[in-house]
Amino acid sequence: LVGGILATGLDFGPDGALYMGDWIDGWGTHDYGRIWKMDDKQGAIQAERQRTKTLLVADLSKYADAALGELLNNPDMRVRLKSQFELVKRGSVGIAVFEKALGQKVNQLARVHAIWGISQLARKDKKKASLLFPLLKDKDTEIRAQSAKWLGDMRSKEAGNYLIPLLKDTSSRVRFFAAEALGRAAYEPAIQPIIGMLQLNDDADVYLRHAGCLALSRIGKAAPLVALSTNSSIALRIAAVVALRKMSDPGVAIFLNDADEFVVTEAARAINDDLSIKEALPALGNLLKTTHFTNEALIRRAINANLRVGTDAALQVLLDYAVNERMPAKMRAEAIETISTWSKPSVLDRVDGRYRGAVNKNPMLVTTKASASIMQLLGNKELEVRVSAVRAIRKLGIVKASPTLLGLLKSDQQALVRAESLKALAAMQDGQISEAIKVAIADKDKTVRVAGLELIGKMNIPKELMVSLLLDVINTKTVPEKQQSLLTLGKLPIANTLQGFEGLLQKMEKGQFPPDIQLELAEAIDSSHSAALKAKYKKISATLSPDVLAAEYAGSLYGGEPEMGRRLFYYGKVQCMRCHSYGDIGGNAGPRLNGVGKRLTRQLILESLINPSAKLAPGFGVVTVTLKNGKTVSGILEGENSSSLTVKEGNQPNELIQKEQIVKRVNGASSMPEIKNMLSKKEIRDLVSFLATLKED
Repeated sequence: LVGGILATGLDFGPDGALYMGDWIDGWGTHDYGRIWKMDDKQGAIQAERQRTKTLLVADLSKYADAALGELLNNPDMRVRLKSQFELVKRGSVGIAVFEKALGQKVNQLARVHAIWGISQLARKDKKKASLLFPLLKDKDTEIRAQSAKWLGDMRSKEAGNYLIPLLKDTSSRVRFFAAEALGRAAYEPAIQPIIGMLQLNDDADVYLRHAGCLALSRIGKAAPLVALSTNSSIALRIAAVVALRKMSDPGVAIFLNDADEFVVTEAARAINDDLSIKEALPALGNLLKTTHFTNEALIRRAINANLRVGTDAALQVLLDYAVNERMPAKMRAEAIETISTWSKPSVLDRVDGRYRGAVNKNPMLVTTKASASIMQLLGNKELEVRVSAVRAIRKLGIVKASPTLLGLLKSDQQALVRAESLKALAAMQDGQISEAIKVAIADKDKTVRVAGLELIGKMNIPKELMVSLLLDVINTKTVPEKQQSLLTLGKLPIANTLQGFEGLLQKMEKGQFPPDIQLELAEAIDSSHSAALKAKYKKISATLSPDVLAAEYAGSLYGGEPEMGRRLFYYGKVQCMRCHSYGDIGGNAGPRLNGVGKRLTRQLILESLINPSAKLAPGFGVVTVTLKNGKTVSGILEGENSSSLTVKEGNQPNELIQKEQIVKRVNGASSMPEIKNMLSKKEIRDLVSFLATLKED
């Protein structure tokens, strides 16, 4: 129905037309926008619509009781509600009108509004709720459902005995509202009937399962739910777990012994997640010693439970799990990483991210207890385990592992292990760091070489030699190595690097400098704190591009990481998918991005990110043109080529305008925010690199 505009709200007006709010310039505007009206010209003059418009502005306090009763039959809900509220104001007189509406069987909606009106009055006088009791046996399923719903909303315990039979009603909607009502009233005699309803449902209807679980938790009796741990029905055991979770009752721990993996996992979620059930955390942590289940959702929570319990015994449980070769490598790695944070874990939960508060323990105690086990894992055959062990040694500062780490740097088959070993040696300020960096720089894998280049400043060699090594890499190696070398160069004393930077700027001035490392050159010059170099870089950039904005962001054209850009596109700070579609997912407030890498150059992609109003995508922007004959046309730009524009003005047919007839053109501000205000230049470079890969239509 709507595309190309930021329609932030839609509603039908009293006249029956559909109205939409549109902020035009983006989500940040407050005082500037427009309202769209959509209507059918012939329908606008229909008698029913005119009558509805009149009734919506009418003063119903002047209407007779019978007339208000008639309005309960009106096809427009707004009119019916207005009549209902007026009848409620009239008290006992209104009750009589509602009872009359309930007595007829022709108009179901009038009966529904009568139920609502009586429910309003029963809030002031609970005795009036009894007027709804007979309706729980009505032949109309919706009347039974509505009566049960509003008795529940009033938390009427007196209705309990009338509601229990409805748990076996032929209508699932009636059963749903009956269970919900019994829960709201905390009607204890309904516990077993609700359990019976859940058993018959057998998880077939998720709404009934939800209503039953919620009702049992609101009644709040744990013993009948804990007793279900021995029931043969998985549906009932799951319902008990969910209800106990809502009650925060530690009795849920008994379900950790269940034979069904799904039940056990749900019990783990109940104990660990959200506000947690602290009394049951030890039982969840000890599950690591006994369970044969291996799914990640369960094991992560059991590992996390030991961290939160925080005792020496809990630490030993994690160590035993980490060295157990029969367990999944990924979960053993998680146990090792958890141990590495033992003395000062994050204030956020490792599983669900909820704030748990600060915890501080003596780091020497965990280092002493864990060192032997973690060093043993440095030789493990599983990559994930070795990497986690290296990282744990770095975090815990296990300096006696340094010789082993140097050995891994020299001989491990996996580049990730070699790179992490180097970082660990550097973090612990090992005496052999210079040798380690030399080994890393000569590594066969570029990721290890990049890690070495990042640390080259720690080498015990003359600064002139460092600069020479870095300049050689900048001139001869791969893009990632060049990028890291430039950043490292910027951290060295300007007295040693000035000549090198001037040489690089000369290449840039001649157009010989690689564009995919230009952004790092700018950052390195900034880091050097040399005013002269900064001024020279700015002057050369302006010479290469007269557009100030384009010159500033020229380094964002090449050299990015498409995978990082993909993450920004889907999940990051900007989440382009909220407004744009790619494939079969995404929004329609912006153009579809399939094939954008084929349609647009990198320069145009970058421009659309940093200055989206410069060019309007067809169908997604407003243009205003003044013609030679004095006429002004303003509307949505539907198309453009070298000689003409196609503009859609209101509900008029598309208008073709020859460019030679245009005296003045003004593009409306794009509704897309300027990404330069949201992302760094590096992030923009990653996003451009990703968008440039989208070649398929």
